[in-house]
Amino acid sequence: MQRIDIRLCVLVLLGMGLSACGGQPQTVGELPTVAALPTLTDTPLVILTETPTASATFTETPTPTETLELSATPSVTPSATITETSTPTPTITPLPSNTPEPTEDNEGLLALIQLAAVATVLPSNLMPAAPTLMGAPPFGATVPPVVPTCATPPQGGFATVYASDPTLASQLGCPLGLVSFSSASQTLQFGDMLWMAGPPQAIYVLFNTGRFTRYDDTYNEAVDPPSGGEPPPAGLLEPVRGFGKVWRTFGEVRGMGWALTEEMGGQSTAQIFERGQMVYFPQRGMIVVLITDNGGLSGGWRTVVGSF
Repeated sequence: MQRIDIRLCVLVLLGMGLSACGGQPQTVGELPTVAALPTLTDTPLVILTETPTASATFTETPTPTETLELSATPSVTPSATITETSTPTPTITPLPSNTPEPTEDNEGLLALIQLAAVATVLPSNLMPAAPTLMGAPPFGATVPPVVPTCATPPQGGFATVYASDPTLASQLGCPLGLVSFSSASQTLQFGDMLWMAGPPQAIYVLFNTGRFTRYDDTYNEAVDPPSGGEPPPAGLLEPVRGFGKVWRTFGEVRGMGWALTEEMGGQSTAQIFERGQMVYFPQRGMIVVLITDNGGLSGGWRTVVGSF
């Protein structure tokens, strides 16, 4: 800009000098041609002075653009907008898409569908038959006992008891043989004790629960005392010898109480079966039936009025 102003001043001075010298009008007339040079240089001067104005206009243009971006930000994160303004707008509250209400509704609907699939009631003609265990009778039904077919029947009075009670016959099985031996019995307050000479020599304790237990008779007169020396209550007796040893040794036998009667001895006959035996005690006038279920060590018992 300074260079252009100097050139203008020089041209003006030259023009003034020439006019002052006089006598040369033609030279003065050519001055406009030289003065026309600034006209070419004046045009960019106007553009240059207007250029910063236009640049200022451009710098103001991005300002509203940033304002628009800030205004668009709350639409992406509505929670920040609510926090700054602190205005609880009810329309913005349900905007989050991960609310638990639809999930719970879906879970409840799924549970109902599963329940319906399991608890669907079919018509009676389409219901499958209830499964039954192989060999198990229907509930409440009575299964007749299966009487075994034996090569030889029981002997004597045992045959009568055996044939008259099919249930007892199915429990005992087929007879195996007949034996005879010395025996003794004693009645206690809550059961009975039976001694059988065997072999093997054993004492059978008949509990009043309908169960019996067999104990080995280990009484030895040369070693074991015949009595424990305990005075029984009035009207009762203390078991002695083999019965007394078992009575004092085993708590469950002692729990049967004191003896009500003296020992009664005799000669017994027994019919041996596959799963037990029938023993006739003449001193008691009855048959004792023993049905074993533990290798002969225990089982159930019952008495039948009769003889061999």
